[in-house]
Amino acid sequence: MALLYCLASLCCIVSHAETITLVGEDSWYPYSAIKDGQNRGFAVDVIRAAYAAVNIDVKFIATPYSRCLMLVQSGQELGCFDSLKDAKLEPDFIFHKEPIFKASVGIYARTDSPQSRVSKINVLELHKYIIGITHGYTYGTAFEKDTRIVRESAPNDLSNLRKLILARSDYSLIYTRVADYLTSTHPEEFKGAVQQVGILVEDNLYVSFSKRRPESARYANALDQGLRQIKANGVYATIEKKWARPEP
Repeated sequence: MALLYCLASLCCIVSHAETITLVGEDSWYPYSAIKDGQNRGFAVDVIRAAYAAVNIDVKFIATPYSRCLMLVQSGQELGCFDSLKDAKLEPDFIFHKEPIFKASVGIYARTDSPQSRVSKINVLELHKYIIGITHGYTYGTAFEKDTRIVRESAPNDLSNLRKLILARSDYSLIYTRVADYLTSTHPEEFKGAVQQVGILVEDNLYVSFSKRRPESARYANALDQGLRQIKANGVYATIEKKWARPEP
């Protein structure tokens, strides 16, 4: 009888795992996007697995990234991903320590433009040109602090690339894996028309937690614990392998 009671209690504990809600971007594939009506992507899988390792379930909602940050900064939501821990965001959010992943921001030019023939363009030279960015994104401390850079903002990365094709910008800043996905799924627009000419920054990305939510520090620490576990036990590597070549 005592054994049955213990088993019943255990089932009750398992069935009452904590549940939290995080906000991910709706159009940043293969990291986070709405596909088939649900949040999908490498970051979604990593975050879900990390929290599962510490007995926390995660529900995801999706919005444009600028709204994602606004909802979290105002305290309406707990956390937003994927964020750089740079000079623009770090003062306003709580960040965990273990990164979700590392990624590179590519610098892209039209293949028929003089800019495509500039070798190894870097952030120190970008103030000479009009730079295409995506609204709400941050691009590392050096870029964010350089007030000389003229920015041409677009609502998403696809629009950012299209503005580059239309010569609204001289260069566009887009994460390399996102650019690979967009050029492969829109070959009629971009095949042979754009090329990567440099790397702006390679950096770690995180969940940015709200400073207005008292539980944020606890869930940031829990995410760190879960990330360390899945990186040690091979789950993270399995997710990486799954998303090495995501289907369009």
